Amino acid sequence: MRSRDLSLASLCCSFAFAAACTTVVDPAPDFERARAAVGAAAPGVAVHDPNGAPLSAEQIDARLSGGLALDEALELALLNNRRLQAGFMELGVGHADFVQAGLISNPSLSLAFLWPSGGGRERIGLDVMQSVAELWSLRARKHAARLEQDARILELSRAAAELVVDVKEAYFDGVAAREEREAAFAALSVARETAAAVQRRVEVAVATRTELAAAQAEMRAAEFAERTTHVAESASHARLATLLALQRDLSDVELTSALPGGAEFEGADELWVARACSTRLDVQSADKAVERARAALELESGRRVRNAALGFTSEQPEVGSNTSFVGGVAGTLEAPVFDTNQAQIRRAQYVFAAADLERAALRTEVDAQVRAAVRRASAARDSLDALERDLAPACELAVDLARRSLELGDATVLELLDARRRQSQAQRDRVRARRELAAAQLALERSLGAPLEHFAGEVAPAD
Repeated sequence: MRSRDLSLASLCCSFAFAAACTTVVDPAPDFERARAAVGAAAPGVAVHDPNGAPLSAEQIDARLSGGLALDEALELALLNNRRLQAGFMELGVGHADFVQAGLISNPSLSLAFLWPSGGGRERIGLDVMQSVAELWSLRARKHAARLEQDARILELSRAAAELVVDVKEAYFDGVAAREEREAAFAALSVARETAAAVQRRVEVAVATRTELAAAQAEMRAAEFAERTTHVAESASHARLATLLALQRDLSDVELTSALPGGAEFEGADELWVARACSTRLDVQSADKAVERARAALELESGRRVRNAALGFTSEQPEVGSNTSFVGGVAGTLEAPVFDTNQAQIRRAQYVFAAADLERAALRTEVDAQVRAAVRRASAARDSLDALERDLAPACELAVDLARRSLELGDATVLELLDARRRQSQAQRDRVRARRELAAAQLALERSLGAPLEHFAGEVAPAD
């Protein structure tokens, strides 16, 4: 009898051990799904592989040598950003939760040794029980866990898309700051040449000291403007280094890519809003949140009886019995008298309603964001076009006319200085207009949840 009971116990333990050994927790498929989704935010750029080796200092230095293009900066961000890497580790946690949701609880083994008070052989009881209440909720649990993991992948992809836009923004800020510094330096060179020329004209009594004072004041102002551009450039480089997770100064690294040109923003606002609703990952995440809440409601609705178990029980009979042991089927069932899970069901209903309202609120916000971003981008492009078409040529012509008039004695040095001041200001305005256009396009990309290149092949419907 004892050997038979022990053999049964050994068999149950062996079965549980074998089941545990066959459970595989491998998040590699989820990692690949996430890498593909992240790569959509920056097509053609390598993405961090959690199972691969991290970038070495030598590899990073090699990417920085000879200048840093925009694609290289995006690649460094997607390979080296620590928060993005931590997001992949969270996917591993989510996959473990998903695997756990698909497992049933281990059977419980109860072994009792009873000694009769009047003496004699001890009695041995053995119970093996397995919960069966969770069987009818197993499918719903796995579905909810899969939705939760899908939401993690969407959130990681959304964070990566935000990172891509942030890197572009910091990169273009750096490029614009460099161009503004170059424009300020050019204006300073002109101001110094002008001040020197006026000084020579004063010495031969052709110009007045008032004109010299004005030229020198203009030179000091140009020196101050040139000095302030260095601060803006250093700030943009520091932000870019942070996004790339680099603990080094990037002021000696040349940003080789130019500011983007104006993209086309054809189509009605409704078309852009529809595009955003189809590509924005937070909208998809909100849809998943509603789906998860619905699955949780279904799960709780099926848990009116939460504890039920079925198993095998055996016992060694008393001395003198004709049988060596007695056994049969045993079960336990929770009596839903006081708690019928109504509180959890009601809670799940409120969670579902809240998720649905949050999704509606997000879609309203997306509508407003996209419309504002499209208008800003269109206005920025129109401003740059007007500046390059009208203002810049007019300022250049004014300087040329003032120079010729000064040579003929029909204009003063102050008039030439004024014309050059307007030309320098127009050059700086052009850099700022290009910077604003880049910022406006990035704001549009952020509101759409995808790079503008993603929509390049689409044809806007006729109004």
